[in-house]
Amino acid sequence: MTLQYQWQLADELPMVYGTCICIYCALQADVKVGTDIYVALALFGYSAVVTLVYVQIRKPVFHQVAYGLEVAIVLVRSMLHQIEVRKTNARAYSELVHMFWLGVGAFGVSFVLWNIDNIFCTNLRALRAVLPAPLGPLFQLHAYWHIGTALGCYASI
Repeated sequence: MTLQYQWQLADELPMVYGTCICIYCALQADVKVGTDIYVALALFGYSAVVTLVYVQIRKPVFHQVAYGLEVAIVLVRSMLHQIEVRKTNARAYSELVHMFWLGVGAFGVSFVLWNIDNIFCTNLRALRAVLPAPLGPLFQLHAYWHIGTALGCYASI
């Protein structure tokens, strides 16, 4: 971790909260009216538990697993929705498949960039220090992680 712990939490926990919103949207695509409060409460409970546990144990791998579980739920729900749409609308299905792969690609590339940033943080900082100021942001790979995961969530719902 390169940030002080409280700032690390401010970086990571909103990802969990935001992805819960994506899950809610994905799960509400075609559910019965009136069940949405239970989904919302379950996701709120998940967010609260993740927050409380993460504040106590201070292990980044916990956040990674909690967030990865959310991404898996979004992707699985997206696949199930594609199967439902395929039965009734071939054109919409084709568009959904393209969006799904955009989401998977965005998550995958983001994950790779985030790991490069974690592994080579010192080298990337040194590189940014010698580059002209306008080029420095190009090597802020953690920022691309956030952009890519946001795009992945958007494309998946």
